[in-house]
Amino acid sequence: MYLRVVLAIFLLSTMALAEGSLPYPKDGTTIYVVRPGDTLWNVSGRFFDNPLFWPRLWDLNQQIDNPSRIYPGDVLSLKIQPPADMPVVKVEPKSKKISFKDIEPPPPVYYYSPGGSEGFISTHRWKHLGTILTSEPSKILLGTGDIVFVNVGSEQQVKVGERFTVFRTSKHVDHPITGNRVGYKVSIQGVIEIIEVLDKRKSTAVIVESFREITRGARIRGYEPFVKEVVEKKAVERADGFIIETKTAMQLSGRGDVVYMDLGENHSVVPGNTMSIYTLPRKAYDPDAGKQVTIPGILIGKIVVLDVDEENSTGIITESSKQIQIGNIVSLDI
Repeated sequence: MYLRVVLAIFLLSTMALAEGSLPYPKDGTTIYVVRPGDTLWNVSGRFFDNPLFWPRLWDLNQQIDNPSRIYPGDVLSLKIQPPADMPVVKVEPKSKKISFKDIEPPPPVYYYSPGGSEGFISTHRWKHLGTILTSEPSKILLGTGDIVFVNVGSEQQVKVGERFTVFRTSKHVDHPITGNRVGYKVSIQGVIEIIEVLDKRKSTAVIVESFREITRGARIRGYEPFVKEVVEKKAVERADGFIIETKTAMQLSGRGDVVYMDLGENHSVVPGNTMSIYTLPRKAYDPDAGKQVTIPGILIGKIVVLDVDEENSTGIITESSKQIQIGNIVSLDI
């Protein structure tokens, strides 16, 4: 009797695969919550021991419009509950000769959350429409859900429900190598939404998103949706530059930290480009030659570009073998 049950289970499993359905996922898991960095390719490899099952996984999850865009928090079904019809796929014997090397996975997507909080270097001071005057109740540090008063109103044609970006512009940023002024660091602090227009130059608003502490005096300007994901891509031409500033103004940075580079649109940089980080070349004395020689910089990390201005770009460090610092060399990957 036991042998018959085992044989029956084996035959049912074989029939399921023949009908084009997914094998039963490992550990008996039937749903999976997407984490940062996940793709259908690696989820299929993790639960079905074969990343080539990703088209079937996509077909099983009809809520996914684009297989290259799944987001942390998305829930994936790993097995049909209850069973549903799946397309029949006839597999010829010669198909077993297909090599994994011949099949390209979906393009890698880098997800950064919350999008917009990375800030950027602007070559000029960011123009503002108004200012946060105070809050109710009056507080020094403000965050999501707090009620604030801003000095914009019907005179600026502000409407209830309209959103604005909250930001601050820091003092100017100087180039760490040349000493020339490169611009101003803009810190995006959050988003507010107008809930009542009081008069010509006064409105009540609520903070709907806060990326960091917001204080009275913070500036506001028209809301701009910020990119939360970029698809990695190679650059079209080589360009070399430097890390000129960091988001936190710390001298030393590592994986996950946001940095700013002096390479931008004018250097053919686009979001999704990757950059290699190198130490500065240094001099060493060669006693045999009797002179100083140059020791080239070494590769110490990688950056994914999130946002681009004309002359500068914002990126996040994705790899670091040692501490990254302002003044390190960056080179576009081609």
